Parts: sequence; C-alpha cells; structure tokens
Amino acid sequence: MLKAMLKTIPPFPYEIHTPSEMFWVSLQPHLLSRGYRLRPRYDPEWIPSWTKIPGGRPGQFEDSLVNNAALIDAVDISDGKKVVLKRIDTSTNELPLAMKLSSPDLRSDPRNHAVPILDVILIPGNDEIALLVMPFLMDFHDLPFRRVGEVIEMVEQFLDCLEFLHDHNITHMDFCWFNLMMDAGPMVPRGWHFCRLCNHEGRSSGDFEWIERWAVCPVKYYLVDFELSRELDPSVNHRFVGDWGQDRTVPEMSETVSADTFKVDVYQLGNVIKKLTDQYTGLKILESLANKMTNHDPLKRLTACQATKMFQHLKLTWTTRTLEKRVWQRTTPFIDRFMVKYRGLSTVI
Repeated sequence: MLKAMLKTIPPFPYEIHTPSEMFWVSLQPHLLSRGYRLRPRYDPEWIPSWTKIPGGRPGQFEDSLVNNAALIDAVDISDGKKVVLKRIDTSTNELPLAMKLSSPDLRSDPRNHAVPILDVILIPGNDEIALLVMPFLMDFHDLPFRRVGEVIEMVEQFLDCLEFLHDHNITHMDFCWFNLMMDAGPMVPRGWHFCRLCNHEGRSSGDFEWIERWAVCPVKYYLVDFELSRELDPSVNHRFVGDWGQDRTVPEMSETVSADTFKVDVYQLGNVIKKLTDQYTGLKILESLANKMTNHDPLKRLTACQATKMFQHLKLTWTTRTLEKRVWQRTTPFIDRFMVKYRGLSTVI
C-alpha cells in the first residue's frame, strides 16, 4: 500500500519542500530532541547542496531526493543505525496491535515476524497522529532471488508468521506483496538509500554492490503495515465485510457479503507464493502449496496451520542439492544466464 508512494517521482523544483515534506520539516527539532536525526533536507535551515557549487545539478546530491508523507528514514543518534519512522492514525488498530506484537511475551515466539516497534513518538499538541520507529528494512523482492533455498527460507518464515497471528486471533487483512520486508543489512554491507534503492549514497550514479542471500543466510523477514489488521474475539466467527488491502483478486472480496478473514490472509500469502513461481524458473516445488492456499472456494482453502504443515511435509522431501539449485527471473535473457560470473558479490540487479 505504501510502496506506490515510495516510488513517487520528486516534483520540480527540488529546492522547494513539498506540502507533505513540511510535516517532517516541522517535526525535525522534536525528533532531534528524541534522539532521531533526519536527513539534511529536512533541517528547517536547509540550503540545497547544489546551489552552493557553480553548475551543480540536483541529481548529483543526496539532498535532492524527496520523501513521501507516510514514511521517512532517520538515524538513531544513540547507536548511529538507520531506522524508519511511520506516521500513523491513532484511531486505527495499528498502534495497539503493533505494541502487543512487540511485547516481550509475543516477541519470544520465534514465529513472530511482525516488524518490531523500537519506539513510539507522540506529536506535541496532536493526539490524532503518532510515529512508530521501526528497523530500516528493504522490500523482500528488491534484490532478486538466486537459489531455491532462498525462496524456501522466506516462505517458511511468512507461513510461521501467519500461523502465529491466527493462533493469537489476529488477522492482518493485507498479507500482500508490498508488506513483506527483509533485513538486507547482511546482503548490502555498504547500506542503501531509502529513496533510491540501488544506490549506496543516494546520488544519481555509482555501482551498487550486494551479496546473494545464500551466502549470508539465514535472512530475517518481517511483516509490516497493520493498518487494516484486527484482533478478533475467539468466541465469534472471523468474518468481515469490506476492503482487503492490495490484492484485488481475493474471490470472496465483497462490500456486502462477509468473508472469513483468516482464509483471506491465507489466500493473500498464497498469491505471493504463486506470483514468485510465475516470476522465477525452478520453483515448481511450491506450486501445489500455492494452489491449495489460493483455492477459490474458501471452504476448500487451507488454513494457516494446514499450510504450515503441508510446507513442512514438503520440506522433508527437499535435498540440499534441491535447495542450492539456481533460479532465474523469467525476464532474464537465456544467453545471460550463462554469462553471469559469481564471486559472491553482485553489482547489478
């Protein structure tokens, strides 16, 4: 849901803050007092770097990159690590659910892959908005998969997370492509820019180096965006009428007829797996699971528990050799698959 906003092209002129950016500019002093430093662009005293150099062009400088209204990156001054701040509406379930899922008790469950909340920042004089502080993550698909086992590792973690949520009577309702993230730190040791993915410093040119997942596994994956999520009463049916987030192909989606929210979650994750099998060669071993998770009849569709059990049963049949097999994006030209040289470090996406 938020991914589309992240891809928004900055308007010209770059040296003027957009209306949505002014929210962050106005909060910069407060955030600094709380220990979070925004990028130079959001300093109230900011002067564009390129205006200080004769002939300077915006694209040459990091501070020309414009942020969106809902998310922004920052540096935690206490340890120098990057974090992400998310603006949320306090009238939704997102804040209480996020805090519950980050509680020590639930965080101790290894199946809990809900993004951890590092801090909550209240806005002075505004009870309608709060900021969640989260780890600096990357979309799970922003770096291509190289091995079967890399996909298997991701699928297992998100199946565990789905079962975990349902065991606690929580339905995500948007368990979809753009809400699945990964900790890419081990894969991109030099880091990446929040607004310009394939770039270390945020400038318009330069190589981007990254290490394939298989070389640094295990990779940690996280589920984000609990804006539509709900904690349900276990004594009643898990049914709901309304919007189901990004995936518009859910068969039972309706504004008038209620649907089992748990089965919708299963469908959404199953569709992510199906999309991966469509995008990559070599993932046929996941097709049967994806098909059962996306059965058009909700009564015949797997539950989260059944999907996890089916996955574990299939996993017993996969050898190390199977997991090490190379996968390719189907858009990769056939000849290029034989020309790639592997040194553990890649410079192209």
